[in-house]
Amino acid sequence: MTGRAALVALLAATTACGARTALSDQAYESASLYCSDALVTGRPNRDLALVAGVPRALRGRARWTVVASPPGSTATVQSDGGERATFRADREGAYTVRVSADAPADRDAGDAGDATELSCELTVQIRAAGPVATCPAELTVAPLQTVTLVGRSAGDRPLRSVAWSVEGAPAGSARRPPEPTNAATTRFTPDIAGDHRLRFRVVDDNGAGDECVTVVHAVPREGLRVEMSWDPPGRSCPTNAGAACDDSDVDLHLLRGGASSVWGSGGNRSESDCYFANCTGDGLRWGDATTDDDPRLDIDDVTGHGPENINVLRPSAPYYRVGVHYYASDGAGPQAATLTIYCNGPTPVARLGPVTVTSRAGPEASDLWIAADIIPLAGGGCRVAPISRAGQPWIAPISEAMRSPAPPAP
Repeated sequence: MTGRAALVALLAATTACGARTALSDQAYESASLYCSDALVTGRPNRDLALVAGVPRALRGRARWTVVASPPGSTATVQSDGGERATFRADREGAYTVRVSADAPADRDAGDAGDATELSCELTVQIRAAGPVATCPAELTVAPLQTVTLVGRSAGDRPLRSVAWSVEGAPAGSARRPPEPTNAATTRFTPDIAGDHRLRFRVVDDNGAGDECVTVVHAVPREGLRVEMSWDPPGRSCPTNAGAACDDSDVDLHLLRGGASSVWGSGGNRSESDCYFANCTGDGLRWGDATTDDDPRLDIDDVTGHGPENINVLRPSAPYYRVGVHYYASDGAGPQAATLTIYCNGPTPVARLGPVTVTSRAGPEASDLWIAADIIPLAGGGCRVAPISRAGQPWIAPISEAMRSPAPPAP
């Protein structure tokens, strides 16, 4: 949680609820001043409540000061020296309010070194007309976890429209917007790991508008996560029907490494290969009696460009082999596939591709890109070993890959 909402929650926890640690009966106390980095918005000549994190030892001694304002402004800020203040501005524009206090004489140096004054700053934006949009605080969720977002607005006139859109998304995302896009309360599902930036815009009946941006951080929680997309993202037929629609079907495969492991294709099922025919829903049973080491294909995208992903909560196999099969083109032509691999963390350990695969006369004759081996390591990480043949990506018709000598085990 970030921004002003995080600060309000912190103050509520430390002042009202008396949050306690396992080591002490004393309420937790921040060691320093803290200001939210979120923009605070308001109107001219109206009181605006400001809040900062002020340690209990410094309350009554905090100094609130307007240190930057538009030319000619006579903005004021009033406080009793605590964590709250009342701000009033007389002009439109950006203001900076500083909260400061002398450090206690017996304070440990800590992160602030030998500083004798503690301080932080708040940014305030004052607008005279039009709506003011406020976005929800940033969220951290797992990929494919749906979250509810509530945008808010303040203004003197009725709203003509509200709209949500995707401002930025990780490479490979289909960039599907929140649903609905035309309501303040909406739901969003990040389809791929990474940061998804969402824009909320409001327009009043006089045509004046305002907007803000929030971020949904999609962080993998599995020991192994493999994501695949193919070019170009965002042209899935159900999402963007029309001339740019491209319903090519490329499939992600994850092979459990071993002497008897074989690729599966369509009706030629293989219990050592996790793919669309056997690995959706509850996934495929691998390993011991628990389900923690079983793989699961979350999405089988048959009318677009992904992403598709396969997860293993706690990998237990000696190694896993990743494959990409061009199942059907539906007239779309060759596709460039890209893989992103995560191992027990939010940062990709490898990105492979783009590698071009071709669809030929039926799925069995179409390309299988045997991309890489993933070797789990003690402690939860992994090593990714790309596979090549004569210095080029290892690509063969899947029917040939099922009966020909495979790349050697890592």
